[in-house]
Parts: sequence; structure tokens; C-alpha cells
Amino acid sequence: MESPLPITGVPCLNPYIIILILFLLGGLGTTIWGWTIIARGKRTLKWPAAEGVIEKSQPSSEGDDLLPEIIFSYSVAGRRYQRTLEFPSGTNPTQALAASYVDKYPVGAKVPAYYNPHQPDQATLEPGPGRDDWLIFILGIVVTVIGIGFLIFSG
Repeated sequence: MESPLPITGVPCLNPYIIILILFLLGGLGTTIWGWTIIARGKRTLKWPAAEGVIEKSQPSSEGDDLLPEIIFSYSVAGRRYQRTLEFPSGTNPTQALAASYVDKYPVGAKVPAYYNPHQPDQATLEPGPGRDDWLIFILGIVVTVIGIGFLIFSG
């Protein structure tokens, strides 16, 4: 008895292999995404600093009751800019986090504002990759390695 072939004459792929390939591609995509997040954070370490001033510092924002709202201003080449301190997605907002940022950045405090020299309206008070930025990259590597392992040993 011959093995069944689809009408096109190409043998059917094992659904298990298809799922593993999709799993592997998801791992590779997550690894690349994590690496871009880290690289973007590292680029901010090379940004120049201008003297900034904390304009507003409160323990809650309109978007989240547990995420602080920190607004700072700074000047570059005679032009004044104002930014809100952005928190990475995935930040676990808590009252303790909000209180620590309000204490760290009180209204009127002079702070270094690190700005993008090519787009001075982009700035941050905390340059560099975030504490948890490596997690996405590491998760991607782990998923990729597991996917490769299952593909190799599935035959």
C-alpha cells in the first residue's frame, strides 16, 4: 500500500514539525525584539546631558493610579523642551514605586536630562537599558534553544 499523497504530489508535513517551526520562529522573533529594546536603551547612554528641572512630581498619573507622573524641562541650543518620564512597558506599578520616584525627583530639583542629539525633543532622566529589558531577550533565547532541541530530537 502506498503512502497517501495530497493531490499536488507533495507529501504532507507532520503537524508536530509545523508547530515546532512556529515555536522556533516565535523564539527568534522574541530574541530580535529583546535585542532591539536593549540596543535602544544602550544608545541613550551616549546621549549628551543638559541641565533639567523637575516641573511636576506626583505619585499618580491620569493613565495609572499607581504610576507616578514626573514632568521635567530642559533646554538645548536655546530651545526649551518639556517631557514626561516614560516607564518601560511591563513596569509593575505600585504605591512604593510611585513614592520612590516622587522622592527621587522632587519638584524644583535640578537633574541631568539626557537628550537625543538628533532629535532634542526625545529625552530621559534614566539612560540605559531598563532593569528588566534583558528578560525579553533571554526568554527569546530560551524558547529558540528549546525549539531547536525539539526539532533535532523529534526525528
